[in-house]
Amino acid sequence: MKKSIPIIIVLIVIFLVVGYFIFNYAVKKKTEERTKEITDQILGGKTEGSEEYECNLKPKQREFKKELYYTGPLIDTHVHMPVASKIISDVALQAGFEDMPASADISTDYIDCLFNTEGITKTFGFFIIPNIAPEYAVNHVKNVEEKYPDKFVKFFMPPLPLQTLNPTSSEVEKLLNKNPGLFQGYGEARFDFNLGTNAHPEDEYFLEMYRLADKSNLIVQIHPNKGQLEALKRLLEKYPNVKFLAHVMPDQKNEIGKLMETHNNLYYSLDAEIHYIFGYHTIQDNRGPTKQEYLKFIRENFDSLLEEGLRNWKPIIEAHPDQFTWGTDRWYRWHFDPEVSGLVVEFGRTFIGYLEPEVQEKFAYKNAERMLEENGMR
Repeated sequence: MKKSIPIIIVLIVIFLVVGYFIFNYAVKKKTEERTKEITDQILGGKTEGSEEYECNLKPKQREFKKELYYTGPLIDTHVHMPVASKIISDVALQAGFEDMPASADISTDYIDCLFNTEGITKTFGFFIIPNIAPEYAVNHVKNVEEKYPDKFVKFFMPPLPLQTLNPTSSEVEKLLNKNPGLFQGYGEARFDFNLGTNAHPEDEYFLEMYRLADKSNLIVQIHPNKGQLEALKRLLEKYPNVKFLAHVMPDQKNEIGKLMETHNNLYYSLDAEIHYIFGYHTIQDNRGPTKQEYLKFIRENFDSLLEEGLRNWKPIIEAHPDQFTWGTDRWYRWHFDPEVSGLVVEFGRTFIGYLEPEVQEKFAYKNAERMLEENGMR
């Protein structure tokens, strides 16, 4: 009898310990499920992959039968991907943005389908990562990577100009370290918004971001404001191993060309400033158009815009054929409309067709590929 007491005690202790762990596991599991349920409700409900999209889009027929026309592969080096949550979309709209679609509105499945019809093989996609539940946004990016491992080059984008939503540099570093290889770029770092408070390219916060980009081998997409060319030059010199992909600096295009002669880490994406999808052109009074206004504008001015774009940019591109890339700067809901998107891509292919033959593929996709290869990316 005396020998059986310790055995009983041991069995009771084992039972209690096992029961304790089972109970805690059940509580933890239920808590995680409930937390996800609440988070999904707060952040917009649907997550990437919650609904399958049946791709039945057909390639859009050309409307302008130009003799010179590029028909090869394209890499779009400037696309704003829909944000991961509706709450960020709502905050952006309340802050004054014209539009900010969420992934529940425009899915990656749809975007991939659309781009396939346009011959776009890869996309530099900007994913906004706010300091509100950043893991949720990062998980969305992970889902995109898992489903489309080679289609979307992922850029970690701050929610500028909503600077109160920017994650701190230490938070960004932790996210990068926790998810090695998930992001291939940082940006768009834009400094010329017409709302909120614009930061400066040399603010301490962004200097820290460039340091992290250097450390993590990330491409930096940068959109300086007017008068910030010297700041860009200083950054190119301060971070010689970082590839800076600039865009929308039309008033300083000649200076950009001169910078390229001495800074091989400067690249330039030619996108919204030649097809004016945001209403930058003087004809549009620098006012963001609606879908119907834009379709009317691009159809009525296709030829003149093409002549203008070639006059302004063809000599500079051909003088620096290894440092220019093609892009669209799609962002708003109607930018992903097949009719609009098809016309933008048709304009781009026509523009490329008028470049010298030996430059066309470099501009269309090879320069973008080389940027990734040199950074050790796919």
